[in-house]
Amino acid sequence: MVGERIPDARRSRGLSIDDVAATTRLRPLTIEAIEDDDFSLCGGESYAIGHLRIIANVVGLDGDDLVREYRRR
Repeated sequence: MVGERIPDARRSRGLSIDDVAATTRLRPLTIEAIEDDDFSLCGGESYAIGHLRIIANVVGLDGDDLVREYRRR
């Protein structure tokens, strides 16, 4: 699952959800939902893809890889 990779990467960098929210300007609730593979709070597919890319950059994941995985789901 796409979201399952994010918390591990986030924690390995010593980041909390609030840290990621402050850097990305995304709401913590949205980040939590994405980590649970719930993209309903993103506002549509284009926003979900943008959110994944932004979060990936902060937590050290490959954004293109996350987007490919999101599209396959």
